[in-house]
Amino acid sequence: MAFPARARSAYNEASILSCSPRKQLIMLYDRLIGDLVAAGSAFDTGDLYAVHNSLRHAQDIVHLLMTSLRTDLWEGAAQVRDLYQYALHNLVMANLKKDRSHLDAAEAVLVPLGEAWRGADRNLDQQEAVADGVA
Repeated sequence: MAFPARARSAYNEASILSCSPRKQLIMLYDRLIGDLVAAGSAFDTGDLYAVHNSLRHAQDIVHLLMTSLRTDLWEGAAQVRDLYQYALHNLVMANLKKDRSHLDAAEAVLVPLGEAWRGADRNLDQQEAVADGVA
């Protein structure tokens, strides 16, 4: 049983590493949103252990997103970093206080950001398809 799990993990890791940075960002956001949904469900059921685990993983992802921003490459990066800091603070407070309102505050920032990144990715995919003569 352990071998298939290891093989699947290796396959997933190889898939992620072979993606472009843009696609990796989208994958991170997908996982982040999944963590937020899982934390919300765990809050609903009162499973504080699951709340903690989901919020810790979400915090790790937001921290990675925040520290990987290149503020020297585009003007909006500093504002996005501020949004990440706000969301990270709320995720930490949601976990420390076990307070759903902090999770909701973080979601209110992170979900629209994820949608914006996905939209930008789709636009770039379309532009690349046109440039390649596919579309």
